Amino acid sequence: MKRAIAGPIGFLAAFAAQNGCGLALEVTRSLDMNAPPAAVWAIVGDFCAIEKWHPLVERCSVSNSSDDEGKPVAIRRLVTAGGLGTIVEVQTMRDETAMSYSYAYVEGPLPVSAYNATIAVHANGSNSTVVWTATFDAAGMSDAEAKADIEGVYDQGLTGIAKEAGR
Repeated sequence: MKRAIAGPIGFLAAFAAQNGCGLALEVTRSLDMNAPPAAVWAIVGDFCAIEKWHPLVERCSVSNSSDDEGKPVAIRRLVTAGGLGTIVEVQTMRDETAMSYSYAYVEGPLPVSAYNATIAVHANGSNSTVVWTATFDAAGMSDAEAKADIEGVYDQGLTGIAKEAGR
């Protein structure tokens, strides 16, 4: 019975790979910080604080809405540096105790779709490690190019957080 299933699954996997509609891409970047977790979370934790630590974000504004169940939802609009456009993202989860939040990309100039990300601050002895991870599909460029683009965005952001934490 397993053999009958393997044939069609193998065919679908090969078809998806050739047509660029395979499994979602994943990017995870992390950076150790010489600051306690609470201090780093104070820099990162506000959903719109990204304008203070990410060099590609000139301005952030946040508005509140509600989801289908009436729960409050934060929506941020990021004006990018260099006139690339405005990115709209919605916060999908927040955990103050775990020092993390998740968000989904709604629209903007990024080469992605179905993008969901989490940024978290973890204790690392008396210091911290910030972990930023996402899953997404490439849109408008190859998987490798989209992955490299998001990795670059994350690396610049993590460096910005480290600079703020070192002040």
